[in-house]
This record gives sequence, structure tokens and C-alpha cells, in this order.
Amino acid sequence: MTDSGLSTQQIAVIDALSNGATATAAAAAAGVHRNTINNWRRNNLAFQFAFAHAQYDRALFYRERTESLVDKAYNALEALLADPKTPASVRLKAALYAIQLDLEKVRISPNPPVTIDRDLNIVHPVHNSAQDAQSAQSAQSKPQPIRREHPKIGRNETCPCGSGLKYKRCCLNKAA
Repeated sequence: MTDSGLSTQQIAVIDALSNGATATAAAAAAGVHRNTINNWRRNNLAFQFAFAHAQYDRALFYRERTESLVDKAYNALEALLADPKTPASVRLKAALYAIQLDLEKVRISPNPPVTIDRDLNIVHPVHNSAQDAQSAQSAQSKPQPIRREHPKIGRNETCPCGSGLKYKRCCLNKAA
């Protein structure tokens, strides 16, 4: 056991899983069965905490790595757009990519777009009142239970057609 209360096998599994290995591959590397890993994930609080911490650290690593490359990517796009020797198709694709990024920022914007009328009043976008009323009505209505016209016929009961056979041997498949 280590200081964190985890065995060396558990630490090896956490390392493998946080690096993207499957549970089966992590189990094989640590010399345990894959069901053991699932039991640890469900029942062992120390394992759960250490695994969550390892995943968080891995996510931070990739985020920092990505952020360090963003500036280089924008500089490369600017260089492609400014260089007259770059083929026109490449410059076009770079420009379209930059425009697409700009449009996504507008779509993700938390504030809805507003307009200003002639009297310098801010006008918020008009919502479709028919859609709003319909969504409010559907949210209030509860789903109705299904009601049978006749009582349910058991598979092993006598068939209601009067043949004397069980329902499953007579009319069960005919109704379908």
C-alpha cells in the first residue's frame, strides 16, 4: 500500500486509464481482471478520488498545451493570408476558417442580438409567440396512460375465439 491508500496495481490502472487506455488494457497491464477495475471505480472511494484527480490533471495538461499552440496557429493563418506566394486556394481556406471562427463566436454569444430603432431605443428580438405558447402547453400537459378496451388476455389462458386452445397457440400471433 502507498501513502494514498492505493496499491501499486491501482496506481498502475489509474495511470493507464488517465492516459486513454481501455479498462481491459489497463487490467492486463496491472495484472488484474477488468471487473476488478469496475469494482474499484464503484466501491473504493480512494480509487475514485485518485482517478478523478488524474483525469483532471490530464485535462489541464492538454488545455495548457492547446493554449500554447493557439498563438502559433493564428500567426500561421496571418502569414498565409499575407503572403502573396501562397496559393489562392490555401488563402481562401484560411480566410473561410477565420470567418467561421468569428461566426461561431456570434452564435455562442450569451447575449441575444439586439437592434436599435430610429428613436435610439433598444429593441430585443421578437420571439415566436405561437411556438412559445405551444411549448408551454406541451410542458403543462401530462402524458395520458394507455387504456385497453378489453381486459388483457394471458398467454396461457383459453383463447377467447372458443377453439379450446391456449391463446398463445391459437390467436396470439394472428392478432399481430
